[in-house]
Amino acid sequence: MTSACTRCRTVLEDGDLRCAICALPVPTVDARSDGPPRALILRCGECGAAIGFCPEARAPRCGFCGAVLSIEQPADPVEAARLRVPFAVDRAGAEAALRGWLGARGWLAPRALAGDAVLESLTPLAWAAWLVNAEARVAWTADSDAGAQRSAWAPHAGEASLAFRDIVVPASRGLREVEARLLIPYYDLTRVVPVDRDVEGEPVASGATPGTMPGAMPGAMPGAMIERFDAQRSAARRHVQERIEALARVRIESRIAGRRHRHVRVACLLERQTTERIALPAWILAYRYRGHPYRAIVHGQRAEVVFGRAPIDWGKVGWLVAFAAAAALAAVALWLALR
Repeated sequence: MTSACTRCRTVLEDGDLRCAICALPVPTVDARSDGPPRALILRCGECGAAIGFCPEARAPRCGFCGAVLSIEQPADPVEAARLRVPFAVDRAGAEAALRGWLGARGWLAPRALAGDAVLESLTPLAWAAWLVNAEARVAWTADSDAGAQRSAWAPHAGEASLAFRDIVVPASRGLREVEARLLIPYYDLTRVVPVDRDVEGEPVASGATPGTMPGAMPGAMPGAMIERFDAQRSAARRHVQERIEALARVRIESRIAGRRHRHVRVACLLERQTTERIALPAWILAYRYRGHPYRAIVHGQRAEVVFGRAPIDWGKVGWLVAFAAAAALAAVALWLALR
């Protein structure tokens, strides 16, 4: 049942330990009462990935790097996703996207990279994120050339009420934050469905039946690994606040008078905020080229969005450096001859 803060009347979300606006502690309730499911966490000892514990699967190893997992029982609530974005790219599409990406690495990549790269693993991952909607009162200060007169800059300040919709904040261990940021702009959030709903036409990971992989949820992401939320609730607010402030700074810049500005600073007072847990699709690919491991990510909805690490032909780099050095020496010799 929805409740409200006794001091500022802000609506409280299930599992909140403090009010998101005024930080008043929420009265504790009986841990045995009904509520959203709390997750046990399997923690990888090598790469730190967090995966939901599935007793039926009896999987003792990490789905990312194969190392042995350990069990955590956090005191602060750690929740599972309630919403998800379905996969639109199947296993064959993800592998084809990787081969195409390897073949387009440019002149410095090995010529036979696309053909000789050996795909070792291709894991469908539904990675964890917060989906935030908020309203905030933003106070800002900045320097601008407007009204500067004889000096270069003049101080400006103001306030604005801003609304933020569908902000995606990463909460993943399977993906680095920079990788998640590259994926986020390409998700179609209009396709969000409850996490336990089947979607007609959604691809199933080859070689796996729904609900049999570690962390898989029957009826949700067929053959895919659903990542649990690794950040505890007490840390979630800080990540969301930082993201809102970063977006507010960008939006305030367009309101500052003048052609140039600097030293833009904002302070956000949240007036209303709702946070939902969501799972977003991606393919994690591990491949080897001449014995060396590499990793790439394919977007779960748009196969053309691919990024990762790729080998470099250092022989070509050596030739390029030698050619540049020879050209520099020739230029110096010509300059000396013309003196």
